[in-house]
Amino acid sequence: MENNGPQRTCETMEEHRELLKKEPAYRERKLQIERFTRRYVRTNAREGLRSGIVIIPVVVHVVHNTAAQNISDAQINSQIAVLNQDFRRLNPDVAGVPAAFQPLAADARIEFRLAVRDPNCNPTTGITRTETSVTSFPRAGNPVKSAATGGADPWPSDRYLNVWVCRLSGVLLGYAHFPGGPAATDGVVIRDTAFGNTGTAAAPFDRGRTATHEIGHWLNLAHIWGDEEVGCGGSDNVGDTPNQADENYGCPAFPQVSCGNGPNGDMFMNYMDYTDDACMFMLTAGQAGRMDATLYGPRSSIVASDGLVPPPPSPGVDLWSKDRPEDTGAEPDPSPLPMWESDDIWVRRQNDGVTNQEHQNPEHRDPGGPDNFVYVRVRNRACRGAANGTLKLYWAKASTALSWPAPWDGSVSSPALMGGLVGSQPTGSVPAGGSTILQFAWRPPNPDDYAVFGGDRSHFCLLGRIETAPTAPFGMTFPETTNLYANVQNNNNIVWKNITVVDEVPGGGRMAWTSVGALAGEEVTIGRLTFTAPGEDRKQELERSLFDWGTIAVDLGPDLIERWRDGGAAGERIDLIDDTTIVVAESGAWIGNLKFEPGELYTIGVHFEPKGDRETNEVFFFEVTQYASGEDREEVPVGGMRFVMKTRYREQRRGVLDQVLTFNGAEFLRPQLHTILG
Repeated sequence: MENNGPQRTCETMEEHRELLKKEPAYRERKLQIERFTRRYVRTNAREGLRSGIVIIPVVVHVVHNTAAQNISDAQINSQIAVLNQDFRRLNPDVAGVPAAFQPLAADARIEFRLAVRDPNCNPTTGITRTETSVTSFPRAGNPVKSAATGGADPWPSDRYLNVWVCRLSGVLLGYAHFPGGPAATDGVVIRDTAFGNTGTAAAPFDRGRTATHEIGHWLNLAHIWGDEEVGCGGSDNVGDTPNQADENYGCPAFPQVSCGNGPNGDMFMNYMDYTDDACMFMLTAGQAGRMDATLYGPRSSIVASDGLVPPPPSPGVDLWSKDRPEDTGAEPDPSPLPMWESDDIWVRRQNDGVTNQEHQNPEHRDPGGPDNFVYVRVRNRACRGAANGTLKLYWAKASTALSWPAPWDGSVSSPALMGGLVGSQPTGSVPAGGSTILQFAWRPPNPDDYAVFGGDRSHFCLLGRIETAPTAPFGMTFPETTNLYANVQNNNNIVWKNITVVDEVPGGGRMAWTSVGALAGEEVTIGRLTFTAPGEDRKQELERSLFDWGTIAVDLGPDLIERWRDGGAAGERIDLIDDTTIVVAESGAWIGNLKFEPGELYTIGVHFEPKGDRETNEVFFFEVTQYASGEDREEVPVGGMRFVMKTRYREQRRGVLDQVLTFNGAEFLRPQLHTILG
């Protein structure tokens, strides 16, 4: 579409084509990356969006020739805020997505933070400033990326996203490197007047979308029209973006029909088109899948980067794992959020967990069948010196009432074996600032052994403990007690996973279970159960609310409901709808004054019922948290369960090979000649 005002310009593809000519190895890397991406997207097509959050450390290199080009910290911070909105689908203008495309709009579950540790393990703001005699930088040769040519040298691209902000030549707004390019020039470059949404940012590129667009390229997204000058023949290799003839400029009116893509036409409001900042405001689930493939393939090292971990207060080595995506290894972990949701432990039903780090529910297999596999990431937050330890991995029958060391040590065998050791492995030498992933084969117990738990027969949780000494306290900063929650929160070398993925059942609803109560050998406790949907008020997590999707009913069962009534039926934000079932009216609901005798466990069922039949691409969470208090003791968290529920938009759209040409990672080829993708 033609536009008379300033037009977006991006030279990522020009940079890509020059690299193809100059570096033969780049071509081969790009072909390999595209093969991997196709396999990853195909393999994970039914998984839905990734449930975990990846936080990318960013360093912004401000290269300035004038005072105006030396943009403020506030302008830089405004850009980071825009990125976090855009890649999480939290941007207010996402409401402007046409109804026809709303089900396709997706939360890519990627966030960005300015680095707090520099490559030399010194504290940093994540911003460098370089005064230069160069009045404007061309793209060709990447002079802004080297101090020798008037720019700023990059930080290691395997640990940081390098963003250069400078005055670019002509009207160029920005450009990026696709994954697979040279490390010395990897990153994105943005014009100073198109960065952020305050300060010197100038209309119509004053909402920070140039960086969103270019980082999309850095994460292996192509322009939405496909870039090849063949009219309707190009492809962006994404199945849920409509085919379109060419780029759109300005702010088109919906619909803009091309290539027979009516009635809805081009997805010109996608960040990977060329419209003005005010008129681009969405990514699709298909684009999120390609970015996932990049983060767990060619850019996997960024997932384990130490760039967001402050230099430790003491110089010694420190093996640890993350409780949550934002965890930095502090002891105790200051987060008020649950401690049983570590992304550094994940289960796969097949041996693919290094490149597929999305957690799956484990499956029981008959003797002779394949194993499940558990993966644990072990990190070293030290500034110097490699570290060694032993990782011990335990399983337990999942409940909100777990302690330590029982049942993890295998000492509880009633009503069935309630826990045990999965395995023990040396971590090997983990370098300072580095990490390693350890793999354990696992055969979960037979669900038939847990028939007493009713529906909650096959859910098990995991605990990883990194021991760096042979005797108690085994290298723990805080000696362990029976309070499992406190052990995990106090020690960064203990991590816990108590998550179940809730699958759809016939009829469209979803059902899941967990157990609550008290384990044998504990004192009588007074319990309270809380029911929360993270994201209800977006004060704790950047998640959307489950209550927008449907209703949540909790079946307490006849025994627990009687125990609740015996305690006075205390509770808030709930509605009792039958003899045993409550409806959670809003996040923060609770029932309390539950007296649990030692050894009492109750199974509760959680039923998720959609309000409508039109699904979108979403990830929802529901938490059941158990608190306990005894005589003269404050209420403390005991444990909990996170239910993960994914919804997928099921409209069948074109495949990426339906175009005249398809992009193989290096160039466009005709599909019938394009045999290398496999």
